Amino acid sequence: MSSRDDPADLPSACEWTAGRPDSCSADPAVGERAESAATAIVLPIRPRSTWVDGAPLFCLAGEAVLAWNYVGLVAHIDPRVPIYGLQASAEPRTIRDYATRYLAEIRRIAPHGPYQLLGWSAGGFVAHEVAVRLRAAGERVRVVVLAADPEARAPAPLPAGRVVPCPGVETPAAVEDATTSTADAATAGTIDVTGDDLDRLAALSATAARMVCGHRPAWLPGDLTVCIPGRAPGGADRLDPGATVRRWRPYVEGAVTGFVFDATPDELTAPDVLPEIARILASAPLAARTTC
Repeated sequence: MSSRDDPADLPSACEWTAGRPDSCSADPAVGERAESAATAIVLPIRPRSTWVDGAPLFCLAGEAVLAWNYVGLVAHIDPRVPIYGLQASAEPRTIRDYATRYLAEIRRIAPHGPYQLLGWSAGGFVAHEVAVRLRAAGERVRVVVLAADPEARAPAPLPAGRVVPCPGVETPAAVEDATTSTADAATAGTIDVTGDDLDRLAALSATAARMVCGHRPAWLPGDLTVCIPGRAPGGADRLDPGATVRRWRPYVEGAVTGFVFDATPDELTAPDVLPEIARILASAPLAARTTC
């Protein structure tokens, strides 16, 4: 991770304007390896531009480390919606540390809401914490978590070979047409990584998985939407997947809406499931605080 990822080196907010659509992008430092844009903390999947100016969607990778799996959402999300992946970083060690780090990036890209948050597994808990802070600040936030259960066992870290997208992944046309060279580099289809890179990604996955242990979610003003795997990692049916909704209720002020999928936790970001995730995002409330 380069020194430019230190929060002290980042502006508190970027001033995005239609005249400078790339002013909120995450540009790699000159001279860094070409794949650095694809493994940086921010993956600009569909960056803001003159025509992409809706409520931005931030997709949190959790112990998957990289947010490439979310690229498939481009084909199913309103083309006016900017999409950014938030990937694992070496600095944070807890859910709340990650929330602080990601919140700085979110505010840098979009100083004011409304916002949309989507997080998988450990990333779901981080998305929840970020939503807590944004709503406490009076922002409107839509938050959807995937395969995140407050009382489930901590997730297992992913093997090194599973945190890198498979070779031959096609880049959606909307990404290829992105307005910044960073987006083109960051979503070019595959990542050229070394053995050291794989070791680093595996270590980041292990850290992200461990940080779920002992984490107690904060009280979330407003509503929460939860996507629940109906099958266990091994493929067997779960006896009571709806229990996940009940376990979230003590941590949410408003409504907790659950959707159970005929899928394992890993499959909730699979290409054939992403269209349904996009529909759920579109229907989830964009809320600040409720009294329900």
